[in-house]
Amino acid sequence: MPTRSRLRRLTFLGLAASLLSAAGCAVVEQKSADTKRGLAARVTHPVRYRVAGADPALRANLDRALDELAAGNHRLALPLLNRALWDMARIRKRDLRLTETVTVYDSLEQAYVAMGMTELADEARRMAKGLGEAAGREPATRATQLLARAKEAYAAAQFREALRRLRQALIELEDIADVETRVTYLAETRCYLAFAYFATRERGLVQVELRRLAAFDPAFAVCGQDAPPGVRALIAELRRNNDL
Repeated sequence: MPTRSRLRRLTFLGLAASLLSAAGCAVVEQKSADTKRGLAARVTHPVRYRVAGADPALRANLDRALDELAAGNHRLALPLLNRALWDMARIRKRDLRLTETVTVYDSLEQAYVAMGMTELADEARRMAKGLGEAAGREPATRATQLLARAKEAYAAAQFREALRRLRQALIELEDIADVETRVTYLAETRCYLAFAYFATRERGLVQVELRRLAAFDPAFAVCGQDAPPGVRALIAELRRNNDL
């Protein structure tokens, strides 16, 4: 009959074996996930892009961001995802463009959740949901009119209404067929989002939009002279702190 000390030793050895087994499974699962992600980046996604008439290089920032997320480097993934938003906007085929943009926002949500940024995670989730729904309907035809009404609301100091319309405009502007026109309008919309967030004193959201704009246009030329003095001062501050 085993002694009490022997029973404790057997229990300890059993527990250690279980932990080693679990750790081994985790390593195998991680390697499997890394292998699948690498295969998709090298083969699957390039084929999808070429079939859609898109340059596979447009997915480079997104693939790098996914690698950083998998490694737990959530903060390093954010600038890559900001650049990926503009890359996806340059895909000509609508269904691929919307699908990949949803992937970017899903990844932003993942990063923000891991960093404890609940409000930003909620906004990324809302954008992913809206774009996913847009993919299942006919293309919008009045996106530029929606942007114009949003700018009118901002000019009339109806900032909450302006924000609502601007957020919807980000979704509907994805349906503009011409690439350069689409990207220009998306940039203008993000300018006004930054202005409206500044007016509602949501500094964190202002900074998010400014960083996304900087990923597209470091000079912020797209915003012209429309930026209020407070936003221009914030841009200067972020530049001094190398935070753009």
